[in-house]
Amino acid sequence: MAEENKQEIALGMRELHPNPSQFTAQTLKDLGVEVAFGVHGGHIWQMCDEMSNAGIKMVLVRHEQAAVYAAESYAKVTGKLGVAFATAGPGATNCTTPLQQAWLSCSPVLLLAGGNEFEHDDTFTLQPANPRDLFRHITKWSQRITHPCQLKQYLTRAHKAAMTYPQGPVCLEISHSVLYTALPPRGVPSIFGEHALYVDQWLGGENGAVLPQTGADPKLVRDLVDRIYNAKTPIMVVGDGAHWSGAQEELRELVELAQLPTSVRRISRGALDEVSPLYWSSRIARNVLKEADLTLLLGMKIGFFDGYGAPYRNAVQINESPEQIVPFCKTDLAVVGSPKVVLRQMIDHVKARGLRPPDGRAEWTAKLSDLQRDSIARMRERAESYAGHKPAHFAYLSKTIWDVCEDLYGGMNRVIMDGYTFSGWFPPFMHARYSGQYQDSSEMAGVGHGIGMSLGTAFGDPGTRTCPVVVLMGDAGIGIDAMDIETALRYKLPIVYVISNNDGWLTGMKAITYGKDWGALGPQDRDPGGDVLPGIRYDKMFEVLGCHAEFVQDPADIRSALTRACRAAEKGQTAVVNVIVDPTVTNREVYSGMYTAAWLHIPWEKLPKRGKALRRNFMPMFPWDELGIPPMPMPDPWEPIPEEEQVP
Repeated sequence: MAEENKQEIALGMRELHPNPSQFTAQTLKDLGVEVAFGVHGGHIWQMCDEMSNAGIKMVLVRHEQAAVYAAESYAKVTGKLGVAFATAGPGATNCTTPLQQAWLSCSPVLLLAGGNEFEHDDTFTLQPANPRDLFRHITKWSQRITHPCQLKQYLTRAHKAAMTYPQGPVCLEISHSVLYTALPPRGVPSIFGEHALYVDQWLGGENGAVLPQTGADPKLVRDLVDRIYNAKTPIMVVGDGAHWSGAQEELRELVELAQLPTSVRRISRGALDEVSPLYWSSRIARNVLKEADLTLLLGMKIGFFDGYGAPYRNAVQINESPEQIVPFCKTDLAVVGSPKVVLRQMIDHVKARGLRPPDGRAEWTAKLSDLQRDSIARMRERAESYAGHKPAHFAYLSKTIWDVCEDLYGGMNRVIMDGYTFSGWFPPFMHARYSGQYQDSSEMAGVGHGIGMSLGTAFGDPGTRTCPVVVLMGDAGIGIDAMDIETALRYKLPIVYVISNNDGWLTGMKAITYGKDWGALGPQDRDPGGDVLPGIRYDKMFEVLGCHAEFVQDPADIRSALTRACRAAEKGQTAVVNVIVDPTVTNREVYSGMYTAAWLHIPWEKLPKRGKALRRNFMPMFPWDELGIPPMPMPDPWEPIPEEEQVP
């Protein structure tokens, strides 16, 4: 009888309904957001719950850095806005490094960060961080929301900012006070209305629309085409902009039409299939750049890793962003326009004029194709020569990893590069087949990002269910965010983490510069010095959680272990492969003047043999002849360092 007489109480009489976070959730849905990565907390529980209620998949990670890395990788894989969330204070500050990486990588990421109550500004309140000001220098736009009427407007503006080239991260700090502001009918809107300066479906009748890509001046397009067809030895170098503009189809068509030898970098790797005879890699760059009489730089974000443009002769810069057309690269022509649109303009122009590649172009392309083929063959042959070397050599490990990808999946696996030493060996063995297949940390050049990025990749690409993501880690990187492997396992993500275990941070430099047992350091550092505990069984750590785990000590077992790991990942069991590698084999860049300069403070008499040779070769400012120190042969970075060479 009591139930029959119970009065119906309207929703909102005993709870905050409607609430401001419903505006956030609905706007994100309207913008096409399907998944968000983060760690919840008291300042953002309302927002997280309403996003979940709206049907947005909420992926809870173990550390906020993994959330932003995941959002960045999701954006790279899908071309959509990647969304991360973090609570106030430490939640927000934990996002700093991955936001910087997204900024450098030009990746469209939205960070929704909790903020303190505006009533408590400039006091010792709970979990202060001031994300708006904290992230202002590493985002395209960073703003604080202090009233519910701003939510829809700012979210829409954030989407536009993040998705407009050059794409990049944005941060919206949502003050805790906003979430507890009553809305109509129990509250009152702002004097500017419930949704100030917000227009639904503002562009083309679609909330998730982005600004249209623009082409180049037709006169410049004609000039571009004429330069390509008049050149004897032209080349093209393609950067990130081709990927973000979705220019894969157009790039392949123009390269074939013009028979234009092309190299592709970073996230755009694979936009031109790397098994194409018209593809050339950095392995032969010295020969190519020396002979080229025209260099098209398409969508290139020229910086440190590109020699700041110094190697490029008769350069033409084509970029969607005037900011990325740089004045420190000697340039004959600059063209502003989307790579996708400009390429299509060029293709149409070539076809309209019925142009054919000039005489001599076939000889040029054949020469580069032969150089590329021979270089790869020599590299693979030398890597194979270390098949019996124990512990495993990075070259043989890298070759075998890609051979397994080719044999099992036709080379279609998405690969995420995290390991520092791995990054100096694996990339040339890979033959990328599609844009976005290979991911790294861009100019950030960090480690520890690969685990979070693998989460975003797996969520963003359903195809990884049958073609697992391969993440190449070092044991230093695995120590930064290892527990988010549990996140991958929890969501049954098809990921294989390959750990190159050499017992620490940059251990290869020990035998080159510091000597056996870090002898160039003070006694307090000698045990264990820069190392970590030896032989950590990362495989057992994650096997306990439920991962498929492999431990490899013999290089002969690498292929079978990787095959088993991939098959397990196909079934939704995240895999970890722990490979013991030679600690004296390091990234080949260590054998350079830049690294040699970093160790100039170490006394000559404390340097091992290779450290002495590198200093003698790269540092001409010292009076070597006067000191009676004869020239020394350059060490070979491929060769492991025997123990007798690891002492001064």
